[in-house]
Amino acid sequence: MAALAASARLDADDVLRIRWAEPPVDATTLTLRREGTTHTVGLDGEAADLSRLDLTPGTWSVHAADAEIITTDPGFSLDGLVEYARRARRRALRAFRARSGGLRVDVRAVEPYAEVTAVHPGEEKLTLEGFLAYGANPDSAEIVATRRKTAQRVTGTVSVTGDHWHAEIPIAPFAVETERGFWDLRLGGLTVATWIDDIPDKKNKVRFPARHVARETDRVRVRAYYTDKDQLAIAATVVPNAEAS
Repeated sequence: MAALAASARLDADDVLRIRWAEPPVDATTLTLRREGTTHTVGLDGEAADLSRLDLTPGTWSVHAADAEIITTDPGFSLDGLVEYARRARRRALRAFRARSGGLRVDVRAVEPYAEVTAVHPGEEKLTLEGFLAYGANPDSAEIVATRRKTAQRVTGTVSVTGDHWHAEIPIAPFAVETERGFWDLRLGGLTVATWIDDIPDKKNKVRFPARHVARETDRVRVRAYYTDKDQLAIAATVVPNAEAS
């Protein structure tokens, strides 16, 4: 026997709000189950507060009156994910629909970081925008690109308004490159990444335009890119002038 939910969404306060298509009979509680462990929470109409449950990291199935909750709803929206990430927290809950149709709640530990929402490759500078996720607080008003092989650094500026940040990194300093180098970004000590858009493997899906820094006999091609972990980084490659396109 299953209970059917037309929608099931977790709000920024970790309250699971369910709109029933076929509500279970006499359900006053929800049960979350994972690997033999169960947690029960009261159901107030169509809302259940999960914020105080001791849910360990992993995926939990959701049941009502001993019936698994089935849903056609994906469990989240992009706007809802952004609102959720703008709250200070160290544990993130996320509702989603499993392939079986069952309602699930994913639990994971999170750390503050700088979420990227826009990348603008200009001729002289790379401009980035985003918001501070999970209560992030930068320790400086700088964005720093550090070359992996040598720890050379290129520094840019950051302005913060509320939880929104705006950063600019000059392109010309990457002309120190001698072959091909990869430069990791930190904003005031924070990881710089795009993790809220629900698009995995951006390294193979998102490509930003390249810019070039001219030298006497060659050019350095500078391009922002996503790493395997969906963190934003910079690739700088020396190319002959004839190939700089």
